[in-house]
Amino acid sequence: MDHLFVYGTLLRGEERDGMVLSLSAEAGTTRGRLHIVPAGYPALETDQSAAEISGEVLTLENPGLLTLLDLVEGVSDGLYSRTRIPVQTADGTIEAWAYVMGPQQLRRARCRPLKVHDWRALARRG
Repeated sequence: MDHLFVYGTLLRGEERDGMVLSLSAEAGTTRGRLHIVPAGYPALETDQSAAEISGEVLTLENPGLLTLLDLVEGVSDGLYSRTRIPVQTADGTIEAWAYVMGPQQLRRARCRPLKVHDWRALARRG
């Protein structure tokens, strides 16, 4: 079974959750930094020495969904990269896919670092 770590617009209650609402979800964290793209959505930069970033781990029953999400997340355009990352869950550490940006992608997208570690905290502030 594959897993996907989500930390922004694919979280339950956020603007794109309808794409993954049918999947089971559990709380999870990974280490890194959240950034914001000028268009208003988040980007995750992974860094195992950084703070814990809150999100959800989705269980992928059909890995074909990743092909659709790759299109939505701009993987072929170089916006995000889909990468396996370590995620901490209530049951321990697992490997999960995540859409992340590296330093060059962050610069190219003109992202700014955020001070929050949970996208929902920022999204609620509006």
